[in-house]
Amino acid sequence: MWKILRSRNFWFYTVLLFVVIGFFSFAQVASRNSLKVKKLPVALVNNSDKQYSKNLVKQLKEKFSGSESQIKFINVKNTSILNKGFTNKKYYAALVINENFDSNLSLQQNYLKGLIIQEKLSKISNQAILQSAQTKLQAEFAKKAVANLPKSGKVTVIINQGMNAQAAQVLTIALPKLMTGLNQGIAKKMKTVIQKNGISLNSSEWQSISNPIQSQMKIKNKIPEKSVSGTAPMIIVVLAWISSLIGSMLLWREHKKHSKNNKFSLVLINSQIITGAVMTLIASLSIYFFSSVIFGLPITNVSTFLTILAFNVFIFYLLQTCVLDWLGFAGWPLIIVIWLLSAGTISYAPEMLSPLFRQGVYSWTPMRFSMDMFTNNLYIHGSSVTTQTDFIVLSLIGVAALGLIYLSSLLKRKEK
Repeated sequence: MWKILRSRNFWFYTVLLFVVIGFFSFAQVASRNSLKVKKLPVALVNNSDKQYSKNLVKQLKEKFSGSESQIKFINVKNTSILNKGFTNKKYYAALVINENFDSNLSLQQNYLKGLIIQEKLSKISNQAILQSAQTKLQAEFAKKAVANLPKSGKVTVIINQGMNAQAAQVLTIALPKLMTGLNQGIAKKMKTVIQKNGISLNSSEWQSISNPIQSQMKIKNKIPEKSVSGTAPMIIVVLAWISSLIGSMLLWREHKKHSKNNKFSLVLINSQIITGAVMTLIASLSIYFFSSVIFGLPITNVSTFLTILAFNVFIFYLLQTCVLDWLGFAGWPLIIVIWLLSAGTISYAPEMLSPLFRQGVYSWTPMRFSMDMFTNNLYIHGSSVTTQTDFIVLSLIGVAALGLIYLSSLLKRKEK
């Protein structure tokens, strides 16, 4: 024992262990502990576009203009453009100001003015003043203004839930809370005026004054039940990566047995590609069988899902086979490193990641494009623009990996 403890190898192994644990901690803990919601794109649609709504838009944009703000409001002209933006995953949520917002708030102000006028007129005892034309006009205005209780200005909060479950959860809390704060702020000012003028209100009137702005919430691209709380795309990516990892390793070892002089011939490489395609098909059907048929994951379009799944599994297979054909079993740690770094970032909205992980990992990992494709397929139907981009990027990665696999036939491997 003492001999081993005094050996250089023992202390080398302990340092190596320390480094490995440090890397694992960095990949899995640091990425998650550095999460901070910043500048989530939220659409702002003003269907009223008059004084009160313009002031509200200006107030919201000024409130969240800081570099550390959780939300970044983006003006959108109308709901048609908004829906396209939701489909193409431009916005995590939206605030839509109702077309009657300004007229309702204007009626509220007139109602308040009417109450004040009536209260003042009730305290005038001079008949000459009461019979004057100006006083009669004021009384007529007040009578019309308070004839009906004013309605609240309506704002609709829309959460693009399927775009990202974590971001949706944050905004589901933040946006209604924001609207409640604005509502309470306006109501407080109105109540102050009422109390200052000694106006008495009944319960219905107080209820109306207390809710100058009302918000309702709608969900866009709703995450279905039994979808693992919105993490289904991430889980499918995990299964796709692991299945291709196992398949590439097993097939690489099998083909290596048939190599001559530790060299992969073009015939063996062709065999790797063909057998990999067969294994990809089997793996894809297996993932679908267990995730959907056995465990009930909701999949609307099975054929499209299987096509996307097989495409991603095969791209991962090519990528991993490329590493193995060039580096042999020594390339296994590289594959694990890619996965560990990716797993800590791809399930989060990029706006939630620290600059280190957003630029240093998320920007280049192929798994994020795969995650995007599955998110589109499972939650955001019709998102053809982003799906096409993901397909092109992953295809280029696959073509590059395939080319390198064939170039590896020029190498003379040293493994025995």
